[in-house]
Amino acid sequence: MRYGLIEQMRQDYPVPPMWQMLGVSVSGYYAWRKRSPWKRARQEARLETEILPAHQRTRASFGPSAETS
Repeated sequence: MRYGLIEQMRQDYPVPPMWQMLGVSVSGYYAWRKRSPWKRARQEARLETEILPAHQRTRASFGPSAETS
């Protein structure tokens, strides 16, 4: 979680102070960045690429954006 926060904020703030503030090691951060995504994250990305086009094909008639009468 801490590494993800650093990754999200690194475009706006310098990274070394965030390491210190969040109490993470430099080597731990870079090791985290090199790791491949978790199996669950890969599955979610794959499903998203399949579900979004299907939702568009149905003209968004199913799901939370569908209007009810």
